Amino acid sequence: MLARCAAAMISVALIACADPVEPEPDPEAAAQIGPSEPLTPTLPAPSSTAPRYVGLWATAQSGCESPAWRFSENAIVTQGEVSCDFSNVQMTATGYAVAATCRSEGNTTSHDMQFSFAESARAMMVSGGPWQPSTSLVYCGPLPQE
Repeated sequence: MLARCAAAMISVALIACADPVEPEPDPEAAAQIGPSEPLTPTLPAPSSTAPRYVGLWATAQSGCESPAWRFSENAIVTQGEVSCDFSNVQMTATGYAVAATCRSEGNTTSHDMQFSFAESARAMMVSGGPWQPSTSLVYCGPLPQE
């Protein structure tokens, strides 16, 4: 009798610990939802061929219709405001350290900028440049082929 009780208790414990069975997807519900939409862009992946900051950026996702920030490997241009040439780009633990010469409204200034990436916020932080305080940018996409 004790053996039967122990076996029954073990069986109940195994059933209780088993993964619940997932129901099959409902095709009618899927049809009501309609086609899927692309996810919002995430940060560019690290690459051995181009720095992660290269591409089109904006201060908010809504700005991606006409991205104001254009980062190439050796420069940045913002819409009508500032352009900077990079003279030294170094990888850091959080992104890049960049020595830059910037032009704005006829003035030329030198800056030590940092580009760091916040994966959870899907943003790049630009600090140390002519945009004070630091600026957070969302990735809009790659630079158009010229």
